[in-house]
Amino acid sequence: MPIVEWDDAFSVGIEKIDEQHKKFFSIINRVYDTIQVVQNRKEVGSILKDLQEYVMHHFLTEESWMKTYGYPNLDDHKLQHEEAMRTVNKLILEYERDYQTVDVDLLKFLSHWLQNHILQSDMKYIPYFRGKV
Repeated sequence: MPIVEWDDAFSVGIEKIDEQHKKFFSIINRVYDTIQVVQNRKEVGSILKDLQEYVMHHFLTEESWMKTYGYPNLDDHKLQHEEAMRTVNKLILEYERDYQTVDVDLLKFLSHWLQNHILQSDMKYIPYFRGKV
């Protein structure tokens, strides 16, 4: 069972971003599913690194477009992204230190953060991106 599920309510109406958000959900679910079934250190570590790289890629995409299209809340949005990156980095660091488990509470926090971020923050940039990307 997934820890976070895509719903059309999360759609910002911009295909590239919606696809990135869906992939973000998918990677979080891969981590969760993997730790529920098997604690294969190499596999979990690899998925966590995928998560870290993908989150960075997605945030840079959004921030680049925000700058290009003059989104006025760029600085605040970047701070929110930095908060999420700190959580992802903490998740990985704690996993690497413990070598056995992923902190499910941190994973749940990240999934809730993502949902709230899309619904509350990402929806605000739609008028600045629509028809341009």
